[in-house]
Amino acid sequence: MSAAVAAAPRFLRRPEARPEELVQAALAVFGERGFRQTTLTEVAERAGVSKGTVYLYFESKDDLFRAVVTQKVVSLLEPAEAMARSHAGPAAELLTKLIHRMWEAMSNKDMGCLSRLVQTELTQFPDLRRFFFEEVIQRHRRLLHSIAVRGVATGEFRKEATTILPRILPALVMQLNQVRFLYGDLDAGAPAPDKMRDLMLGMVLSGVQTSNKTPKKKGGK
Repeated sequence: MSAAVAAAPRFLRRPEARPEELVQAALAVFGERGFRQTTLTEVAERAGVSKGTVYLYFESKDDLFRAVVTQKVVSLLEPAEAMARSHAGPAAELLTKLIHRMWEAMSNKDMGCLSRLVQTELTQFPDLRRFFFEEVIQRHRRLLHSIAVRGVATGEFRKEATTILPRILPALVMQLNQVRFLYGDLDAGAPAPDKMRDLMLGMVLSGVQTSNKTPKKKGGK
C-alpha cells in the first residue's frame, strides 16, 4: 500500500484495499491472542472497521485464517516456483537460492507469529490443518522434490535426496527461526542468523551430494 493511501482516512480508501487491512489485522491479533481466543470483533477493532465490514469479505474466522495463509505464505511460493522453472544452473545452486528466500521470509516476525500459531493450535482445527498441509507444506515439498529430482538426474545428489530434502529443509528453517525469536536474546554464543542458515544448509547438502562436482548435461553427456 502506498504512503498516500495509508495516510488517507479509512472511509476514503479504495474498497479493494480493505481485505488486505483485515488480513494484516487478523495476523496481528492471531499472534497476540492465538487463533482460538481471537474474535472477529477484535480483528475489526484492530483494522478500525465494524464487525459487519469483516463479514463483507470473510464468512468466518476460518475463512480469514485461510486468507492470511494465502496472502502471507502461498503468495511467496509462486515467485519461488517461477525461479525454479527458469533456473539453468546446478541443482545445489538453485536449492541454495531457494533456502535463502525461505530464510528471509521466515525471518519476518509476522511469519514467526504465524508459524507458532500453526504449530500450537492447528491440531485443534482439522479443516484448517488440512488446508495448511495441502496449500503450504505439500506445495513446498513438491518444489523441493523437483529440485532434488533434478540434482539426482544430473548426478549431483544421491537418490535419497528426493525423500530427505523436501521434508528436512523447511522444518529446519522454521525451527531455527523459532528458536532465534524465542531465545535469541539469551543465546549469546549463537552464530549470526545468516551464518546459522549457511551452516545448516552446508551440512544438509554435504549429506546428499555425490562426489560428482560437475553436473551431467542433458542427454547424459
